[in-house]
Amino acid sequence: MEALEVMGNNIANAPTSGYKADREFYRLFETADSRLDARLDAPLGERRWMPVVEGSVIDFAQGPLIQTAGPLDVALTGPGFLVVQAPNNDLYTRSGSLQRSSTGVLSTLDGHPVVGSRGEQIILPATGEIDIRPDGTVSVDNLVVGQIHVVEFPGRSPLTKAGHSYFAATEGVLPQPASATTIKQGYVEGSNVDPTKEAVNLIMATRHFEMMRRVASMVGDQMDGRAVEELGRSS
Repeated sequence: MEALEVMGNNIANAPTSGYKADREFYRLFETADSRLDARLDAPLGERRWMPVVEGSVIDFAQGPLIQTAGPLDVALTGPGFLVVQAPNNDLYTRSGSLQRSSTGVLSTLDGHPVVGSRGEQIILPATGEIDIRPDGTVSVDNLVVGQIHVVEFPGRSPLTKAGHSYFAATEGVLPQPASATTIKQGYVEGSNVDPTKEAVNLIMATRHFEMMRRVASMVGDQMDGRAVEELGRSS
C-alpha cells in the first residue's frame, strides 16, 4: 500500500514542472520462521524473509528540458536550485516558471520572490526586453537589474519536500553557491517521472497487492476451518 501511494503520487505530478520523483526502498523483515531456519543452519538463500517498504527517497535526477520561449522561464542544468522567499523561511526549487508580480518582483507562479545573489529581491521594469544569462544575470534592455541566486548542496542532498516542487533544507545544513549549474532561458525543466514506467510499476504492484490479499484471505479461511474442526472434536 505504501508503494502504491508513492507511485500514485509520482504519476499525479508527472506534468508538474521541476517535480522530483519519490523512490521507495526496501529492507528484508526477518520472520520467526527465518530465525528458526537460522537455528537449524539453513543456507541463507533458503531462509524465509519478507520484503517491506523501509521508506522513500527523492530522486534528484535531471528532468527533460522543455522549450517554452517565455522570457521569464528558466531551466537549471546541473544539481542546483533556485532560492525563493517563503513566509517562514527560504525554500529551494527546480521549477523555473517565473513571473513579474504586480509590484515588479521576479517571483514564482505561487508568488514567492526569487532571491538575488546578494539576498535581495529582483525588480523588473514594466517594459523592456528581458535577457537571462547562463550565470543568472538578469538584464532588461541591456541594463543589469540583478542576478538570480542559484545554490547547490554538498554530497547527498539533505532536502525534504515542502510541496510539489519546493524543498526545505534540514536544520543546520547550509547551501553553497552553485559551481556546476547553469541557467537556460526560454525553457523549463519537466518532471523526472517516466509516466509509462510508473504506470507499469503501478499495475505490477496492484496485482501483487491483490495476490497477497487473496493469500491472506485463504489463510484466514483455513484457520477458521481448523478452528471449527477443533471445536467439533472437543465437543
